[in-house]
Amino acid sequence: MMGGLLVWTVHFFAIYIVASVFPGTDLARILTSLLTLAGLGADGYLLWWAAGAMKASGEEVQHWKALIAAMSAAISFVAVLWQGFPVVLA
Repeated sequence: MMGGLLVWTVHFFAIYIVASVFPGTDLARILTSLLTLAGLGADGYLLWWAAGAMKASGEEVQHWKALIAAMSAAISFVAVLWQGFPVVLA
């Protein structure tokens, strides 16, 4: 259920470290782009997994847990995209 939020946290701190170590360089833009793509890929996988878990769940509690996991991954997807978007604009 917390997978999406974990991806968001790791992405945030990773790009913060990259921006602190390599401020304003092309390397920082490349690393931020790669980290953003990796985060979006992880969130996409989590969304795919949660959708499959919602279809396969027979219990209402399991369905609810899968729904919360999907919402967490969806929020993380938007947040990771939002955090990586300034690299596209630069």
